[in-house]
Amino acid sequence: MRVVLLTLLVALPALAQKEELFGTGKPPTFREEAMDKKFAKTQFSKALTAGTDDPACVELLGGMFVALAEIMPTVHKRDENFSLDPSLIQAVDTQLSTARFPAMAYLVSMVRRVMIDKRLPDEWLETATRLNAKVKIIDLAKLKMANEGLAPVDSFGFTIGKLKERYVAEALSANSAVTTDVVATFRDAYLDRDVAWGGATLIDVGVNQPKGKKKKRWANAEPEELIAVLSWVPPVPKKVELDLLSQHQQKVEPTIIYARLQARQFTDIEKLIKNQRVLVKGRFWEMNKTASELEVRDAVIFSDPDWSQGVILGNREEIGGCSFALNDLTGTAPAQPGGFHH
Repeated sequence: MRVVLLTLLVALPALAQKEELFGTGKPPTFREEAMDKKFAKTQFSKALTAGTDDPACVELLGGMFVALAEIMPTVHKRDENFSLDPSLIQAVDTQLSTARFPAMAYLVSMVRRVMIDKRLPDEWLETATRLNAKVKIIDLAKLKMANEGLAPVDSFGFTIGKLKERYVAEALSANSAVTTDVVATFRDAYLDRDVAWGGATLIDVGVNQPKGKKKKRWANAEPEELIAVLSWVPPVPKKVELDLLSQHQQKVEPTIIYARLQARQFTDIEKLIKNQRVLVKGRFWEMNKTASELEVRDAVIFSDPDWSQGVILGNREEIGGCSFALNDLTGTAPAQPGGFHH
């Protein structure tokens, strides 16, 4: 297997079973291998712990931490693959990689280290925090979450879009000859799952009103519980042909997500603003009969930047001058397990 597996998951067929989405239910075991021991001895790995003041090296380490932070919320139990936005994959490949430094191979090794330890090393978090004074765009909240311990989701492929697709196929489209309760079967298969759903828009965050004062804002929530209300609409596909008639696309009704927030949040909730793009991570617990309203419990929310608008992680020519931007991982790359889905 190549160092970076830039594969798209094959689209599930209409009658795909939950096993194809969630796997066997037995999470992969990350064991330390020769490549991981060799990574620990690289100059780059040592810099993750010690940090750097060299401007070129700050760019390199900072950019790698940006990518690592975006991977952390969606690490999953299905297999050894990881999920990263395609724009960030391109930025790592074209901006952080040089003729002698394969950045993506080192990023995969970073992820493997976290998965083996089941948490982000304290020293890495300290280094990222110091670097972010200059880099500015490292999501420290996501790294802090990983530092306290990984909580893999069931499958990064289990998106809101996939949920709605499967609900239509497996429940709403069942013919009249089906004698089983298809909705109940669907709920058994897809609810009570750990999820990380991005691309949502924050409507508001507020404390549920206690009984006796005002009508409760969210009937399922406990008094004084903090609730985030999010809106999700499917991304608009890129046009591949001219719309000569200027026909308007059919309006898509948003899916509303009620996220019952856990007390421990890694993002400063008060700094989130309405209409900001966010990611919610938690336990998918309930949905209505049309799948237009979803409930996520024990939730944490993070900022979810739209990287498709472009991102600058570093300058390739400048990074080439970094003292540890060299490939002392040679020999491990071709056998590096795990890779990226985008």
